[in-house]
Amino acid sequence: MLFKFDLSKDEEDRALELHKKCVIVDGLQASIFTDEYLQKVRDAGVTVVHKTVASEHNLSEAVKSIADWYSKIERNSDKALLATTVEDMIKAKREGKVAYIFGFQNTIPLEYDLNLLEVYYRLGVRIIQLTYNERNLVGDGCGERTNCGLSNFGVELIERMNKLKMIVDISHVGDKSGLEAIELADIPVCTHANARALCNNVRNKDDETIKALAEKDGVIGVNAFPAFVKWTRMDVGERPSVSDLLDHIDYIVNLVGIDHVGLGLDLIDNWPIEKHKTLMKRPDIWGKPAPDGTYKYPIGIENVTQIINITRGLVARGYSNVEIEKILGKNWLRIFSKL
Repeated sequence: MLFKFDLSKDEEDRALELHKKCVIVDGLQASIFTDEYLQKVRDAGVTVVHKTVASEHNLSEAVKSIADWYSKIERNSDKALLATTVEDMIKAKREGKVAYIFGFQNTIPLEYDLNLLEVYYRLGVRIIQLTYNERNLVGDGCGERTNCGLSNFGVELIERMNKLKMIVDISHVGDKSGLEAIELADIPVCTHANARALCNNVRNKDDETIKALAEKDGVIGVNAFPAFVKWTRMDVGERPSVSDLLDHIDYIVNLVGIDHVGLGLDLIDNWPIEKHKTLMKRPDIWGKPAPDGTYKYPIGIENVTQIINITRGLVARGYSNVEIEKILGKNWLRIFSKL
């Protein structure tokens, strides 16, 4: 469904041409992988997807998950590939495939053993988020009642990640731990969050963090999860729209410049109701679901097929072709070129 932006025919044509041309990168996709969903991602024009292969998994579970992902990609080798370098991503665009870059959304799979880091690296993992919402051995998550910094283990982890040229993700990380991580990391990013100044949710990042990230040449991927876009009463039918998401892009660009914002949409458009229920434990973070028990994404970016609306919206807001290319993917590709 095309969102109403009142574009002229020339502007619509420009948006479509740009969308087809760009190497579009989604900095975090949470939807469940199926062969059918992979085709939707391709049809939507997305070339690169950061996919979480482990979070609260132990070693055995994490390795099995990675093995399962190898199987999925092999089964769809005509449509997908594993990306560990930016060259893999460019190849995927050239061949009309989706490039999956593996990441963790927690450090639990390390089991307090930093020697496992290189094992996971050799298996293809390139991005590690230091914490989820809760505290772990590395530091505090954004959902903790405290705001402590990194542990000694967390500092050593980042030092080891730097040696391997891995990406340090602070998306769910608490403010103090996040700032310390940015200072220590060679390649710090925030794959999926928004500006707290526009939506006062602990999952979003304050101006200090966004500025610190930009000073280290980092990127923040704007997140389409409704409670991070605009704090509305979803339980009584209120919903944000893709225009509200574009407001976050505008804000970040005005704060730190065009080179430090991308997409990290965190779409869950094929989740069953049971997975939606897992978010209800923290309504202070995730908000309350709609009356049917599901979390409704902003109007105009409700599923992967509507990513074109972001491109159209950027055209409507007066961004140049060069600027749109950066937001849709080139900023992320700059980060991935450091791997």
